Amino acid sequence: MLDVLDNFKNQVNGNAQIQRIVKGWNTDVALEESDTATSWRLRVKEGTIQAIERAEPAANDDCAMRIVGDAATIRAVFEGRVNGIRANNDGLIEIYGPMSDQVKLDAIALILWGI
Repeated sequence: MLDVLDNFKNQVNGNAQIQRIVKGWNTDVALEESDTATSWRLRVKEGTIQAIERAEPAANDDCAMRIVGDAATIRAVFEGRVNGIRANNDGLIEIYGPMSDQVKLDAIALILWGI
């Protein structure tokens, strides 16, 4: 999963259009794999993904946004093979957090992958 998240980070941070949209965005996004009990944290500062960290699920309680689902679905979302909104609506993942953060992630997916 780290390879997928690193690639996502590089694509987001290297895309000028995305950087204009997320300028000033500060948040932490927790990704919790329900089937493996593995968690990741994306630290976003001023619109740039600063760090990707493996985390204990309990350590993610302070994250503004949480995405919960099985490892394969989360991986597919961050690879651009699955639309995050559709996965949420279909019950494959659960998304918790401010709508403004969700909109930013949806915009990123649209720009990167057209989904």
